[in-house]
Amino acid sequence: MFEWSTAHGLDVQIRADLVDADCVRRYHEAGVKVNVWTVNTRRECSRLSNLGVDYMVTDYLSPESL
Repeated sequence: MFEWSTAHGLDVQIRADLVDADCVRRYHEAGVKVNVWTVNTRRECSRLSNLGVDYMVTDYLSPESL
């Protein structure tokens, strides 16, 4: 997926539990934004924020609901 998305300049959507710091770093270095899904706990939201993901999909309308 990395080669294809970077070659076509497409942002990626990755399942949250598959994302780590190296993944985010590689995509960002290639100019690709990283969206993760589905983030439904504060712990996971915090972890992914610290990794620098660009977007998160959740089942909740506000962070307070996590």
